Amino acid sequence: MAGYRIRDGILIFLLAAVLAVLPVPLAGAVADAYTAQHVTLTWTDKASVTQTITWKTESSWPVGKIMYAEKADSNVFAAKATVVTATSRPLPADGSGLVVHVAALTGLKPDTTYMYLLGDGDSWSRPYWFTTAPANTAAFRFLVFGDSQSDRYESWGRLVRQAYQANPQAAFLTVVGDLVDVGADYGQWREWFDAAEAVISNVTVMPLTGNHETYTPVLGERTMPVLFTAQFKLPANGPDGLQGLVYSFDYGDAHFVILDSQEREEARFIPDMLARQQAWLDADLAATAKRWKIVLLHKTPYPVKSGRSNESVKAAFVPLFDKHRVDVVISGHDHVYARTYPLTGDKITAGGTIYVTAGRSGAKAYQYVTPNELHEFFHNPFEEPNYLVVEVGQDKLSVKTVSQSGQQIDSWQRMKERTQGKSPHEAYYRASFGDSQINRLPDFFRPTVLQAVWHKDRFITAKANY
Repeated sequence: MAGYRIRDGILIFLLAAVLAVLPVPLAGAVADAYTAQHVTLTWTDKASVTQTITWKTESSWPVGKIMYAEKADSNVFAAKATVVTATSRPLPADGSGLVVHVAALTGLKPDTTYMYLLGDGDSWSRPYWFTTAPANTAAFRFLVFGDSQSDRYESWGRLVRQAYQANPQAAFLTVVGDLVDVGADYGQWREWFDAAEAVISNVTVMPLTGNHETYTPVLGERTMPVLFTAQFKLPANGPDGLQGLVYSFDYGDAHFVILDSQEREEARFIPDMLARQQAWLDADLAATAKRWKIVLLHKTPYPVKSGRSNESVKAAFVPLFDKHRVDVVISGHDHVYARTYPLTGDKITAGGTIYVTAGRSGAKAYQYVTPNELHEFFHNPFEEPNYLVVEVGQDKLSVKTVSQSGQQIDSWQRMKERTQGKSPHEAYYRASFGDSQINRLPDFFRPTVLQAVWHKDRFITAKANY
């Protein structure tokens, strides 16, 4: 018995030593822990000076508060920390017994790491961290995941953790819709968040909806994606009736637009949903001065799964992508990875928009899929899921597609040359094909090729518009 008393004494001594060096709120959290579930980082405003945090608790914890301070002040956390009270509402899922807490932190410093605790004012959670975006950044990286819907979410959890471990400098991540298989089933959302929380409590996630976010447990019955909007707080700058589903935001010198392609499922609730988005998209893209324009929507205008046609989505949005010279459109839905040639309408044109289908991040795969003549690259990730690593620089956008086992599936880039000191023909060619291609041209032949490509593409575009 004496041996056990000595061991217990050592443990008590070690615990007391740990508590002595922890900030006061942290010490209290060890003794009386506040249990926060599914902590999630998003942005609802400017990424360099704000951070929105969402989490859930049992109904026995109806109040939510955040205590935060710069990480550099962690040794004097209690003295330096600011406390913000969250907006708290019941999760709109029958029988969940959960409360959703949302707090937007504002007035933050750019490019600064903050530590934060979640609690009710008396009890506090373990510490978490986030880092704000730089005020100005010439280059950044983000991660893209295809559909994660599954009947099990272990595959999704492994992939998102591996991707973030391989890319810890990623500024944010996105999932291009169909996060879960049945959007009105909270049990699936619980599994999705359980699998991803280790990542999305530390790095911002900016997701979008797919058709499965509208599915209910009743076969053939659809609903608006209320559990998505309850759990992800996103910019409310979209068109009327679609805020939180359609939105845009900036990071670095890139403008991101998120659209809702679920006309087939949601038109019964918002009949003119595509028309509302058309008017909003035209104004949104016209207003941005950012160098890169990147659009994400669930259903691709150029599907590869047999029998699928997204003509209404294509007719609504593709002319606006062409008008505003969108660089890349990234989609999901087909559970394959595919990349088109640069397109203007349905024509292959240098400098046109590249359409990417992101593959899959969950367990669901399709066996029978085929590319069409507009696809430059095609891969069916039937054996294992994949993700995209997108690097955005001042004059170059690079994309790598990586499998769960770490194998590179595809790699491509597009250039955006500055025109100062160059002829418009040369600038156009460089932006369309890159430096390596133009450098292969013999000097004596280069002007002829540049002018030929320039006039050919202008003719094709004009003919298509006519």
